[in-house]
Amino acid sequence: MTERKDLVATSEQPLSGSAITEMTQREQWNKKNPPTEATIVKDLRTTELVAREYRGTKARFYRLSGAIRLQPHLSELPPSHASVKHRHTTEAVLYIVKGKGHTVMHYDGEPEERVDWEEGDLIGIPLWAWHQHFNDSDSDTARYLAIQDTFTVKQMGLHQIERHPDSPAGEE
Repeated sequence: MTERKDLVATSEQPLSGSAITEMTQREQWNKKNPPTEATIVKDLRTTELVAREYRGTKARFYRLSGAIRLQPHLSELPPSHASVKHRHTTEAVLYIVKGKGHTVMHYDGEPEERVDWEEGDLIGIPLWAWHQHFNDSDSDTARYLAIQDTFTVKQMGLHQIERHPDSPAGEE
């Protein structure tokens, strides 16, 4: 068989035996705050978001134009705040809407990589990589728009979000 040079090799990263899932918390939050159905979302810098207590952030999820594959969500990190360290079975790209900060990413057994970002930047989060976002401002919020293949992965029965064992307040 011919080796494909256009494919990206990734390390196998199975769901750990001691997985700390966020799925129950996320689904409960989603039932109370279903995705906003829209064709266009105006001004991502100021649109109203809803507290996501289990993450210590604010967010709003969207279903744009009846989408069945991609689900965007807008998240806001308070000043000097970090997201929980987590990984997920969805692919994700993040567009930085507002603020300045950094993201730390790595796979199990590999060194962490720090990626600094600011308003206008676009970041790719590798599939099933541990990652954590940090707002580097001590006075202003940071916002990012994440676009993930959540709807597709859910339909295949493969959606999972795992909290890193070092992150507090996960489910057992």
